[in-house]
Amino acid sequence: MGLFGNRWVVVRTESGSRADDIDRLYALFKERGLKAKVELEGSTVKKVKVHKKDVDRAKELIDIFDKER
Repeated sequence: MGLFGNRWVVVRTESGSRADDIDRLYALFKERGLKAKVELEGSTVKKVKVHKKDVDRAKELIDIFDKER
């Protein structure tokens, strides 16, 4: 951890067949102007992270994403 702490927050983790949802969620975040990144943990677990300041907006977009699926 750096001098000012970790500025990235995990907002969703998926594995197995649902891991592709992380890529679609990441694309939605980027489309809406959120800074985000995807990390692979092991061979099948994916996490999407956003900046701390964008967590509330990310949660709103996750709700929209979940309703559309």
